[in-house]
Amino acid sequence: MVVDVANPLRLIPSVCVWPHVRINCDPPWPLAILYPPRSMRNGLAGSAAPDSLVRGLRAAADPTRLRIVQLVAERPRSTEALAPLVGLSESGLSKHLKALTDAGLLTTRRQGWYVLYRIEQERLAGLGDDLRSYVGS
Repeated sequence: MVVDVANPLRLIPSVCVWPHVRINCDPPWPLAILYPPRSMRNGLAGSAAPDSLVRGLRAAADPTRLRIVQLVAERPRSTEALAPLVGLSESGLSKHLKALTDAGLLTTRRQGWYVLYRIEQERLAGLGDDLRSYVGS
């Protein structure tokens, strides 16, 4: 088989051939080399996402939590102040606040009887960097 303008060689990345390379030179099929894409270097499992990235994205991927982050970004707030603003009971709100603090997006500070939640700017900004480095861009 001759490679020319009428019969070009096709290079085709395909997840179906991993971990091998397949060469097709049997008529009537086109001349082609199928190979695993670069993203499959580690196989079908890929690379595991960092735990901190997963926790951060999971915590931020909820409309109520995003609203909480938005409100706390304006100024530090207590559970008592946040609950009516997001339309939840204090116990319902606590679950969301725990997820956000566990992910490092909020920090706490005690002020008398109250616990004030404050936005963690570096962690919030770092979430974008963590995501960017994991994706590889």
